[in-house]
Amino acid sequence: MASVPPAKPGSPQNSRLARDTPAPPAPVARPRPARPSVPWAQRLVRLSQTLSVVPVLVLLAGTVVGGRYGHRWLTHTPRLGARTLEVTGNSHASREEVLGAAHLTIGSNVLAVDLERAARQIERLPWVVRATVTRQLPNTLRVAVEERSPAALVAVGGLYLASADGTLFKRAEPGDPVDLPVVTGLARASFRERPDGAREQVRDALALMGDLESAQLGSSARLQEVHRDETGDLSVMLGGTYIWLGRGPYRSKLSRLRVVMAELRRHGLEASEVHLESDRHPERVTVRAHTASAAPTAAARGS
Repeated sequence: MASVPPAKPGSPQNSRLARDTPAPPAPVARPRPARPSVPWAQRLVRLSQTLSVVPVLVLLAGTVVGGRYGHRWLTHTPRLGARTLEVTGNSHASREEVLGAAHLTIGSNVLAVDLERAARQIERLPWVVRATVTRQLPNTLRVAVEERSPAALVAVGGLYLASADGTLFKRAEPGDPVDLPVVTGLARASFRERPDGAREQVRDALALMGDLESAQLGSSARLQEVHRDETGDLSVMLGGTYIWLGRGPYRSKLSRLRVVMAELRRHGLEASEVHLESDRHPERVTVRAHTASAAPTAAARGS
């Protein structure tokens, strides 16, 4: 097959080819996409949602403002004034003292009373260890108090009532309990300078009182005094008998004392002094009798 020589530029053959070849299409300008239109229904929904927030904000603002005025009205209206004031649990602190400490009166608005603050004010009374204040709408306030129980009198420049934990909570006054043992020998300054140590000394005396009570000495004599010496030794006045006990532990010494007291009663004798303070010979008890003919005796032995 014979090859066809390429056409020369400007030749009739080249012009024919140019006429027969179609021209490339011109670029078409694409239009910018139009912004989608929001239907009127959707616009109305958005507008209604925006407008619905306004009443809520107005309502909240009105609630805050109205709440302030409402609270003021509730805490000042005479309709909620106290008509009943109940006080329970008090036997030493009077009703008037309890109510006066918390400034509770007939007519006090029950919602205006700060219950916790009122309870704290009542607990400042010497006799009160704990207080609870509650309200019952519409017109009742209740106060429940728990009072201290005096365990002894402590002589430190005056007589003070002491609770079971060794705390001196009140100076003894007319009308206060006086049929209590008296703890003597303590320094007044110790309660100011070393309060924890002073309370511990009172607790030691109270613990000895408990041991005496449980020792069953077989005597109806009342415990009158517990004395603490500067050395820390303890002694007691039981009825008309002064008993030296020295240092603890005391239960074994009180067991021997029980035997001695029983022996004295068997012979119709009463002792003015009993000495059990010897640590070198703990089994030995020295007794001094009330009768003039009875000489001090040693060798009263106990178990």
